[in-house]
Amino acid sequence: MIKKLLFMLTICGSTWMALGQKKMNGTEATVVVEQSSVKADSMWVVDPIKDKAFFVKPDAQGRFVITFKPVFPRLVKIGIDAPKKWRIELDLENGDAIKIETDYAANTKFSGKGAMKAEVLFRDTKAYIDADRKMEMEKIPANDLQQQFTHIADQSIAFLEANKQHVSPVFYKEQSIKFKYGRLGRQFDVPIYLKNWGGRKLSTVIPDGYWDLDKGLKMDDQLLSNTGYTNLMMYSYVSFLRLKALADQGMLDSALSIEKRTELDYSLIEKNYTGKTRSMALRTTLQSGFNRAKDVEVFKPLLDKYISQYATHEDATLALSNYNSFAKTNVGKVPPFFTLKDLDEKDVTLKDFTGKVVYMDFWASWCSPCRHEMQEGNPKLHAAFKDNKDVVFLYVSIDDRADLWRKAIAEDKIEGVHVLSAGGFNSPVGKAFNINGVPHYILIGKDGKIVDNNASRPSEDITQTKINEALQAK
Repeated sequence: MIKKLLFMLTICGSTWMALGQKKMNGTEATVVVEQSSVKADSMWVVDPIKDKAFFVKPDAQGRFVITFKPVFPRLVKIGIDAPKKWRIELDLENGDAIKIETDYAANTKFSGKGAMKAEVLFRDTKAYIDADRKMEMEKIPANDLQQQFTHIADQSIAFLEANKQHVSPVFYKEQSIKFKYGRLGRQFDVPIYLKNWGGRKLSTVIPDGYWDLDKGLKMDDQLLSNTGYTNLMMYSYVSFLRLKALADQGMLDSALSIEKRTELDYSLIEKNYTGKTRSMALRTTLQSGFNRAKDVEVFKPLLDKYISQYATHEDATLALSNYNSFAKTNVGKVPPFFTLKDLDEKDVTLKDFTGKVVYMDFWASWCSPCRHEMQEGNPKLHAAFKDNKDVVFLYVSIDDRADLWRKAIAEDKIEGVHVLSAGGFNSPVGKAFNINGVPHYILIGKDGKIVDNNASRPSEDITQTKINEALQAK
C-alpha cells in the first residue's frame, strides 16, 4: 500500500523541484500548523532552496510556525512521521500567510493568504490517496481504473476553475498545465500500475482506446519547468511508447533486462521526441539505467552517442556526472570510504570487516518497505548465517533523528551492526553510494570489493544464495 501511495504522489507531480524560482523583493511567507486531537513533537520541511530537509519544533501553544525567505514562487513539503504519517505540498508566493488546522487525518482546514492554493493541491493529492486505499488492484478492471483516474483529474481541474479568482494568475496557469498533463499521465500509467501493484499481466490490463491516447500530444520545451509536463514526458509517455512497441511485437508480457529496456526507451525517445524535451528525456532514461545497472559501463557507448548528438550542455554535464558517480560503485569496485558512529558511539568503517562478506542495508525508520523487511525478511536471513562469523549485516540508516533510528531498531529487534548517516537522501554516505530510494542493498565480497550494487532483499531466497556464493569466492 505504501508503495502505491508513493507512486500516486509521484504521478500527481509531487516533486521537490520549484516551478522556476525567482528572487523577489517582498515579504516572507509564513505557514502555521495548528494541531487538534493528534500532537506531533516535530515537523519536517523539504524546501528546494535548502540542501536537505530540516525539522521544526512546536511553540508554547503547540503550533508549528515556519517562515520562508522571499525566494518565490516555489514548492515546499511539510509533514510528520509520528505519531502518524502526514504530508502536504504548498506552493508559496510572496507574502503568503497560510494557516492549517489539522488532526492529520480526515480534518484539515486552510485559511489566510494563499490558503486556496494549498487546498487545491491538498484536494488533488488526497483524492488519489483516498481512492487508492479503496481499490483492489488485483481485481479492478483496467477500464474502471482509467475512469477513476480521469474522474479525479476532472474534479481537480473543475475545483481549480471554480476558484480561479481566489488564486494568483501564476498559480492558476501552472496548475492548469499540471492537471492537464497529469490527467494524461495517469491514463498512460494504468497498465503499469495494475502490473506493479496488482501483480497482473500487462496484456490483460490494457484499457479500451489505450493505444490512441497520445493522439494530439505535442512537445513544448517552454513547459519543462512544469512538473505535470515533465513527469508525463520523462516517465509516463516513455512507458506508453515502450508498451506500444512491445505490443506490436507480441512481447507485451516479456521481461526485459535493464540494458535492453534502456536501449529500447532510448530509441523510442530518439524517434518520437524533439528539442530540449528530447534531451531531458534521454538523460532521464540513461540515469534510470545507471541507477539499476549492475555494470554501468555497458551504457558508456550510449552515453557518448547522447552527448555528441542530442544533449544540451547542461544535460550533458549532468548525465556525465551521474555516470561517473555510479561508476564509483560499479561491481568490482572498492566502495567509497566512510566512518560512522554505531549505537555505542564507536567508529565503524568497512575496513573493520576485511575478509568478510558484508550485506549492507540502507534504510530509514519512516520507510514502511524497509521496516517490513526488518520484521519479515531479516529473521530468516539472519538465521541462515547465525553461526557464520564471516557474514556481517551492516545497517546504514539515513534518518535525520537519532531517537527515531534507535526506537525503530528496538521495536523491530534488528540484529547486526547499526550506523547512522543522517540527512535522508542527502545523507553523505547515501549519496556516496548513489542511494536515491530505500530500502537498498549492497553486497560486498571478502576482498572488499562490490559484488552486487543493487542486491536482492532479505525476504528473497536468492539473497542467501548470493551471500553463499560470495563466501565461496576466492
